[in-house]
Amino acid sequence: MPASRWMLVGKPLRAPFNDGSTVLVRDLVRGLSSHRPLTYFGDPEQPLRDRDKGDEVIDAAPMGHAPTLRSKLDVMRAIISYPRRRQPLHFFFTPNRVTSSALAGIRRLQPRRLLVQSLMSSHGGANHARLLHPLDAVVVLSDDTEQRMLLAGLAADRVVRIYPGVPLVAAVAREAPSRILYAGDLDAQVVDRLSAVAAGIRRGDLGSFTLTIACRPKAERDAEYRGQLRDRLAADLSAGRVELMGAVPDMDALMRRCAIQIFVADHVRRKVDLPLVVLEGLARGLGLVCTDFRPISEVFDRAAEHSLVVGAQVMASRGAQAFVDALRFATGDPATVRRWSADARTLVQREFSVDTMAMQYEQLYARLGER
Repeated sequence: MPASRWMLVGKPLRAPFNDGSTVLVRDLVRGLSSHRPLTYFGDPEQPLRDRDKGDEVIDAAPMGHAPTLRSKLDVMRAIISYPRRRQPLHFFFTPNRVTSSALAGIRRLQPRRLLVQSLMSSHGGANHARLLHPLDAVVVLSDDTEQRMLLAGLAADRVVRIYPGVPLVAAVAREAPSRILYAGDLDAQVVDRLSAVAAGIRRGDLGSFTLTIACRPKAERDAEYRGQLRDRLAADLSAGRVELMGAVPDMDALMRRCAIQIFVADHVRRKVDLPLVVLEGLARGLGLVCTDFRPISEVFDRAAEHSLVVGAQVMASRGAQAFVDALRFATGDPATVRRWSADARTLVQREFSVDTMAMQYEQLYARLGER
């Protein structure tokens, strides 16, 4: 019996792929079974899979971070159109009243249609839990979000945890990399912690390492915080001890020049629960020094289950200098950096690969299809 055709609904899957949730869904499409045809929004001239897979690609322009009302209406018309009215629907959106109201309307119009939603960002998701009750399944991207959604009243048999996955990459020989990478948003605490790391480099606490800050200018008050960094680190920027970047056209190439990554924020607001850039760094052998908070600490939970050491966690209450101390420990011992690197790649292969993620979605689709 041929696999049912699911319709995937989210931001259009077309270049440029510079948004975490869109990258995640793109990789999922590529990873799903070749025996399962799909319908998704994107560029019909550049499908994500070979044309012989039988996919339907609905032409849709990029939506950016704030889809217009016209874009939303076009999506809704496509969803309920006659040729597609029986296709199971899989939504990839952060829960909000507008999206959930649309889903509730589809449920009323088409009560037997399968409806699934993956929560691409869990920030505030528990506040909308009651709006998710009409769904056949709610996919969460971390154990932390699963626990919060269950406490908010969602039925346990409706909630499925599937970790985000990233493609595995071939190992490459690095020529004594000496860069520390921060790729994330800026806020006041992040500025303080990055400034502390830069000061540690300036004092010589971190040997010959340099700091690369790569932040896409999309976060709230980004220009303000970027200006603060430029003022505080003017001498370091001039001397080449610190590099401050915006959007990076080739993150893979940048990561291959680095030895360690840091995540100095203490939240993942408006991000995938386990940020893809962190997982991509682990896949390339970048050990992780990060703030100890959930859900990102689940990376270390899974590593411990496999007897792997992929980096170090820093308690936020210890202050910005704690990041310097953790980095000093690692950078002062090349064997530690090498172990973190090897274990990071192994962890992604075992827990956070696209293949694992796609297999778990396939299992979910099959289970729902048997109802």
